[in-house]
Amino acid sequence: MHRNKILEDIEVDYLYHLGLDSSMNLKALFGNVKFVCMGGSPDRAYEFVKKIQERSDKTLIIEQFGKTERTSLYKIGNVISMSHGMGMPSILIFLHEITKLLEYAGCIDYIFLRLGTSGGIGIEPGTLVLTTEAVNSNFKAVFDHQVLDKTYSFPTNLDSKLIARIQSCVKTTSRLVLGKTLGTDDFYEGQGRLDGALAPLYTDIEKHDYLQRAFMMGVRNIEMESTAFAAFCVRADIPSVIICVALINRLNGDQITSTKEEMKHYTDNLLDFVAGFVYDQSDCIK
Repeated sequence: MHRNKILEDIEVDYLYHLGLDSSMNLKALFGNVKFVCMGGSPDRAYEFVKKIQERSDKTLIIEQFGKTERTSLYKIGNVISMSHGMGMPSILIFLHEITKLLEYAGCIDYIFLRLGTSGGIGIEPGTLVLTTEAVNSNFKAVFDHQVLDKTYSFPTNLDSKLIARIQSCVKTTSRLVLGKTLGTDDFYEGQGRLDGALAPLYTDIEKHDYLQRAFMMGVRNIEMESTAFAAFCVRADIPSVIICVALINRLNGDQITSTKEEMKHYTDNLLDFVAGFVYDQSDCIK
C-alpha cells in the first residue's frame, strides 16, 4: 500500500540517486529485506556488510546495486547497508528513495537503523550513544521542515521498543549510553565551533554555556541527520533507531584530534555492536 497515492499513477518510478527504478524486478532482488542500515560514508556501508559476512563464516554473499555517484548500496541476506552522505537534505533524499524501493519490492515489517559518527557532550571518545530522542537546536523533539513557502513541525520520537531490544544486547563491557541526540544544520556554526572560516557569531563563553545546557537537558551527542531521519520514519510509520559513536568530547574542545587508528577502532566498535544485534535477530539472515 503506497504511502503516497500519486505513485500508483506513475508508470515507471526512477529512483534517480539510487540508480534503480520500479520497472526492475525489485521483489526478486529486495523482497526479503528486514533491516536497512544507513551511515554517512560508503566505506562504513561496506565495512558493515563485511561484519555481517564474518558472522556467517563467509557463507553469505555481498551484493552491490545501483550507481555509486551519490551512495553505495550493499545487500547481504536480509540486510541493506547504504551510505547517505552528510546532512539532512542528503539523508532525506535516500530515505524517500529506499522507502519507495522497499515498497515496490513488497517488503514488510522492516526497520531502519542509522549508524553515525558524532561529537559527544560530556562523554569520552569511543562511547556509543543510543538515541532516546532526536532534538533540534532549541532542545525540542521536532523537525522543522520547509515545504514550498510553509514550515511544518514533525515529531522525532524514536521506537521505544526497538531501543529496549538493542539495549538488552549490551554487554557489561560495552561503552554505551542512552541520551538525546542534537541534530544541527552544519558542522561548524550549527554545532557552536569556533574554528570555522568565518568570524564566530558567539563567544567561547556562550559556546560553553550552550553545550553545558545541552548536557543538562540530557543531550549526549551532536550530529547532522538525527531529527530529519526520526521525523521521516515517524511519518512513514517505520520503526527506527539511531546509534552513533562519539569521536570527541565537545566540552573539551572543537578539533577532532583522534588518530586515524583510534577513529577506526571507534567506528569498528560501532559496526561490531550493530552487526551483532542485526545478525542475532531470528528472522534476519535467511
